[in-house]
Amino acid sequence: MGSIRKVACPCGFHSTVIVGGGMRDFREKSTFPFYCESCGLVDLNVAKDKLCCPKCNSAEVKQYGIPPISEPPLINRGSVSWDKYKADLKGHLCPDCKKMTMEFLSAGEIMFD
Repeated sequence: MGSIRKVACPCGFHSTVIVGGGMRDFREKSTFPFYCESCGLVDLNVAKDKLCCPKCNSAEVKQYGIPPISEPPLINRGSVSWDKYKADLKGHLCPDCKKMTMEFLSAGEIMFD
C-alpha cells in the first residue's frame, strides 16, 4: 500500500511525495523520495533497474534517509518506508534553503492501494 505525504521546511518550502505503489502495479511503479542536484526533491521509481531522475534523467540522485542528504537515523523518531527504502520524518536536506530542516509530515498522510 502506498501513501502520499506532505513535505515541509521552516524556510517555506512545501511539496508532496508518493511513497510506495498500488496493488496492481507496484512491481512496475513504486516510488520513494530522492534528491536530484538539478531538480531537487523528486519521486523516483524504485521498481526500475536503473535509478535516475524522472525529470532530467540524471543518474546523480541520492535517496532521502541516507547521509549526506539526511541526518543519521534516530530511534523513535518515526519514518516513511517502502520495501528496503526508509527515511526518518525529520532531518533532511531542503532543496530550497539547503539546510537539514526538511520534514516528512506525519499529519495529512493519504493511503492508496
